[in-house]
Amino acid sequence: MALVSRPSALISVLALMIAACGNATGDDKTPTPAETTVPAVLGHVKGAEDAPLTVIEYASPTCSHCKHFHDDVMPMVEEKFISTGKVKFVFREYPLNDIDVAAYAMANCAGDDRFFDVLDDLFEHQNDVFDASKDGKLEALFLDIAARHGIADKKAFDACLANRPIRQRIADTMMTGDSFGVRATPTFIVNGQVKVADGDVHSADAFETYLNAELEKLPQ
Repeated sequence: MALVSRPSALISVLALMIAACGNATGDDKTPTPAETTVPAVLGHVKGAEDAPLTVIEYASPTCSHCKHFHDDVMPMVEEKFISTGKVKFVFREYPLNDIDVAAYAMANCAGDDRFFDVLDDLFEHQNDVFDASKDGKLEALFLDIAARHGIADKKAFDACLANRPIRQRIADTMMTGDSFGVRATPTFIVNGQVKVADGDVHSADAFETYLNAELEKLPQ
């Protein structure tokens, strides 16, 4: 799996934290969409709170291996483990660049109930994001994506990007990866243990076998 550029990741989180702090007077006149809320839990959850297995994923929307997991493996996880109450899945933002920061700000601004919808849209259009970034058309593409998820116009989109609580939450979420030594995306934490993106996560069948083996290890 692709290694994270640690200096780039640190620059991203520092930019987030500086933006969240604002100016020295603490003045904050940036408009915030009324429907925006910032949940207390770090990460976005699918599945039962009391599921026996907790899987945390640190990921980036511009990471090709994260897209592969999202497209080819995650549907199996949802069908066979999340919907059956076996796994609680927690997605945690790990932005690697400015594009990721903007994408995650938009997804959070759409609301926790729409976060995964925006994430689906971002992964579906990952190649378009790359192309738009090269052509100087990224803002237009992000505005189109945002509009599909309740962020109506450029003013609302700009407010999302400037939203201090959201940017601070993304920074805080990313920094939780330090306690696990996260250095690559995607990285998984399974019941508190680091699981690198090795052969066990390269296919739906392999990950299903791995998760079933982890479940069998648990006290009955």
